[in-house]
Amino acid sequence: MSSVGNRLVESTKDHAAACWPEHDWSAARYRHGAFHDVLVLPEVVARIGTDAERVAREHRTALLLSGIDLPFAVPKPLSEPRTHDGRTGMLVSRLVGQFHPDIPWPDAASEFAEALDALSSVTLPPGLPPPRVWCGGEQWPAVVMDHLVPLLPRDLRDTAAEVVAAVIVTEFRAPVRLVHGDFGPHNLLWSDGRISGLFDWDHLCAGDPAIDLAPLVGMYGAARVAEITDSVTLNRAMTHRATLSLQVAAAGELTGNVALREHALNNFVTRARAETLRDPGTG
Repeated sequence: MSSVGNRLVESTKDHAAACWPEHDWSAARYRHGAFHDVLVLPEVVARIGTDAERVAREHRTALLLSGIDLPFAVPKPLSEPRTHDGRTGMLVSRLVGQFHPDIPWPDAASEFAEALDALSSVTLPPGLPPPRVWCGGEQWPAVVMDHLVPLLPRDLRDTAAEVVAAVIVTEFRAPVRLVHGDFGPHNLLWSDGRISGLFDWDHLCAGDPAIDLAPLVGMYGAARVAEITDSVTLNRAMTHRATLSLQVAAAGELTGNVALREHALNNFVTRARAETLRDPGTG
């Protein structure tokens, strides 16, 4: 790790020690995400970021989840958001299970289907945010059109506008369910071949359940995902998948993370040129 990286780890541990001195953070495992620094201890996890409102929103999300009965574990809030030295964090419970980010489709398909069905079956609690609050919410189309489209190659600007418009139209016809927002092996834990935990609920919303199929389309391809859903829902999932890189780019734009924005825009360009925005065909 670079000296800059080491300083970030140490400053994150210093933040945690100041906010939650009852825990020994010296041996905590550090992970860096797009919007958070994460410290992992055997019993608790600290999620720390520079955007106090984002952390407050995630705390509200964790409180909402605490009242929902699901067949797998979700992080429970263990502290109010606490601010120290320009950063804000919260404690959540650590989930138990093994991490298998590259789990093969045949080993996971039935579990994916069962977990997604469980999410869709939840009675929506009051207070759930609308889709894409993390990348602009209702202003997301405007962020794309006003700030991101001008950064794209001219021949792909209409494509970006079209895929964004397609999502808006699609959602008018879609049911509204409890949506994790970033469902996939990268946010799942497993035990004895079963999903034991689902984490990173930053994108939780009341929205189209096809949103939760979109990352699976991106990883496994539409042909595989067709095994666990109907053709209408799959088509909506592919429509959402086409915009995933523009959602990440919008989040980067709104948070001033230029590197994240450029990385996501480059992904959009690559997929658009390869005609894989809706389906990478990796199934």
